Amino acid sequence: MLGKLIKYDLKAAARIFILLHAIYLFICLMGRFFYMDRLNFDSPEELLITSLILFASLYLILVSALGLCTSLQVALRFYRNLFSKEGYLSWTLPVSGVQHLWGKILSGYILTAIDVTVIAAGLLILVTGKNVTEAYSQISGTVAHELGLPIGMFGLIVFLFALASCFCTIVMIYFCIAVGQLFPGHRILCAIAVYFISGFVIQIASMILMILLGYFPGYAFYQAQGAAMTDYMLRIFLLSSVLMFIVMIIQYIVTHYIMKKKINLI
Repeated sequence: MLGKLIKYDLKAAARIFILLHAIYLFICLMGRFFYMDRLNFDSPEELLITSLILFASLYLILVSALGLCTSLQVALRFYRNLFSKEGYLSWTLPVSGVQHLWGKILSGYILTAIDVTVIAAGLLILVTGKNVTEAYSQISGTVAHELGLPIGMFGLIVFLFALASCFCTIVMIYFCIAVGQLFPGHRILCAIAVYFISGFVIQIASMILMILLGYFPGYAFYQAQGAAMTDYMLRIFLLSSVLMFIVMIIQYIVTHYIMKKKINLI
């Protein structure tokens, strides 16, 4: 039954999800052919930097919008299926609360993982043009020395970390919605408030741990170079992963309890 729940969620989300990501890839292709492949790295430095900053800013806005749309799609399906009028039908199915929750977690993770993968593919489309790769080859040695490893390997580490964090993001979204539905008069507002409060608490906890362990910028960060820089970043990734995992477990337990004992349908 769990597989059927996941399949139903993915099928319901597929149309909009595929359309948005197809548009994103199309924009990346157009950006590659009409901008990146036409870049002249011998042009005046100020003009080149200004142009790249503007393009990068527009790209970041596009990526942020795409990620937000995916998160909203996942959140709305969770809320509508389990806490709105649709919930009366969902909870009559021969499915336990745990199966409902895990069905949503797994389907949400699949969507966000695909979202991250497509975003990475779009970025590769933009930066793998001949003129860009030739220009980068002139500074690749310096970049690899500063990072302590090739930029491709660094990108792979960041990509894998992003895939892992998707799981934590999904659980956090569901946690906020589950807590928000405890307040019938202001469900959405409370869910949003819980989201920002949770994020703030996590940031404060991360900062405190970084200070206690000596990882906060201003300690060894500014002296780090080469292998030391890589070691520093890997330690930060590890610290973030452990903290996210602990928070995810707590949020999952709370969400599971609410769905088992505190369901409040409209």
